[in-house]
Amino acid sequence: MKRYKNIFFSFHTLYRLTTTSNNMKDFVIGIARLYKNIFKADTVVAAVKNADTSLSSFIKVRIEDKKQYVKKGGISILTKREKYIFNEDKEMIFDNRLIYPFIFTDTLGVIYVKKNSKSKVFTELEKEWFISISDITSICLKIYNLYQEQRKILIGYIKALTKLLNMYVPVSHLHTKSVSRLITTLGKELKLSSSEIVSLKYASLLHDAGKLQIPPEVLGKQMPLTDEEYKMIMKHPRNGIKLIKDLEALKPVIPIILHHHEKYNGKGYPSRLKKEQIPLGSRILAVIDAFDAMFFGRPYKKRMDLNDVMKELERQKGIQFDPKIVDVFLQILKRKSIRKYLHSFL
Repeated sequence: MKRYKNIFFSFHTLYRLTTTSNNMKDFVIGIARLYKNIFKADTVVAAVKNADTSLSSFIKVRIEDKKQYVKKGGISILTKREKYIFNEDKEMIFDNRLIYPFIFTDTLGVIYVKKNSKSKVFTELEKEWFISISDITSICLKIYNLYQEQRKILIGYIKALTKLLNMYVPVSHLHTKSVSRLITTLGKELKLSSSEIVSLKYASLLHDAGKLQIPPEVLGKQMPLTDEEYKMIMKHPRNGIKLIKDLEALKPVIPIILHHHEKYNGKGYPSRLKKEQIPLGSRILAVIDAFDAMFFGRPYKKRMDLNDVMKELERQKGIQFDPKIVDVFLQILKRKSIRKYLHSFL
């Protein structure tokens, strides 16, 4: 029974690492911890080619007792034995040491587990399971690598669309970086997962993509909009999601973009949702987007002092914005490091 529990735990952990790791470092750390847990090893070393970079680099994680070490670099960070396993694709199975290459079409890395005491040995069943789980890990690493390639293509698409949007819609490219940091900080404070924060970042770049279908003279108009022009503006969330709806990786972004102009009191658009009916990501983006417009300004609107922006956000609690999100965001804006960072863009 214990063996099957270990099998299930290993499969579940590898699946979770493959689908939720935001970078190769986190993935390799997760692999090393899994092997240490399953095989009760004193020492575990996992060295894997870094798919996050275009260079031939490695990430190496070593866990000894309760200490953890992480190295990044070329093949020189591998030991002589690890290089041999990596280059020759050969395993080494001993009583108290197990070394195996991660292979799927090509060599992806090396795993090494060791029990320090000679009186402690791996059972034959553990040796078989070590090989099996290493083969499964190899497949997961390959899947992760393919996912990273798709992610690079997706990011390229987003960057291209964002550049086009920045050329067409009068919005500064500079504040993209500051907004990204604010989203990360606010997301962590609100206990969002890494994938939710990534979706929010994508949404922050693409939420106004629908404005590409609005005439420039309407977007830059300094006089009050006519009813017809305002209707055109109100359509931009729906028009925006038409540009990304066929990209599977951006599915989580769609509701955020669609509802980022809803108001907490139910008087926003396009669906007049209110309070928790509005997706959390949209409520967060509404606060960030409003801050961005007030603090950095627009061609048709002068920028505001940070303290005045904070007063306006406070005033709109429960009306335009989620009060809880505003409270957390205001605490972030009080930090000296954040204030210094934001003013560096002015």
